[in-house]
Amino acid sequence: MSAILRKLIKICVPIAVYIVLWQLLSIRVGSSLLLPSPKDTVEACIGIISSAKGWSSILATMLRIVAGFLLGFLTGTALAFLTAKYLVCNWLLNPLRSLIKTTPITSFALILLISVVSDIVPIIVAMIVVIPMIWRTTEEAILGLDKKLTEMANLYLSPWKKLIHVFLPQILPQVFATASTALGFAWKAVITAEILALPPFGIGRQMQNDKTYLDVPGLFAWTILVIVLSVSVESLLRLILRKAGNRYD
Repeated sequence: MSAILRKLIKICVPIAVYIVLWQLLSIRVGSSLLLPSPKDTVEACIGIISSAKGWSSILATMLRIVAGFLLGFLTGTALAFLTAKYLVCNWLLNPLRSLIKTTPITSFALILLISVVSDIVPIIVAMIVVIPMIWRTTEEAILGLDKKLTEMANLYLSPWKKLIHVFLPQILPQVFATASTALGFAWKAVITAEILALPPFGIGRQMQNDKTYLDVPGLFAWTILVIVLSVSVESLLRLILRKAGNRYD
């Protein structure tokens, strides 16, 4: 219990300090159009989570994040196997990886908006952001496989047993460690793409609307909700991956 209490204190005390500083600064500024108070922001949060439109936007964004993350994870894994196994694929696809990593998210979103439906743009952008992270980590894990262990497995194990008992235990821990980070980037990518693409429902759409109508408490409320949701989903993913990877520790 004392360990749990210490952990709660470490989390709650800094948050309380920041809220007090926020309140003092809000009083000092004296305008909710520039800096709304914590009370105004909390009221805006309650308004969002008590409305059907708010939940529709949250659900739409989370579905896009999950879809983009899964597509990026699968595509990045497939590309990693190709570039690790075949030298010609490495030679041909490495410039593509560099291009994806260095191109700004907004550029991808704006280019896609020319020919892609606004609902789909955030999914594609999230996928593009996730791909190079999973690609690089998985490729490094494959190239770092224990060669002696692999040669022994080739002699005595079937392909399926080699995958389960030799390859996955060496690859998955590194990939799982990168996956939660990639999910965080997927959140940012989807929100940014929604602000630009303005789909019918989405957190980014609501943030853009609040900015247009100068609803600053609403804008702050959506920002806080994004942070809370992102941290919660990433923590859940880490828990799932930890349980799935226990057998490989």
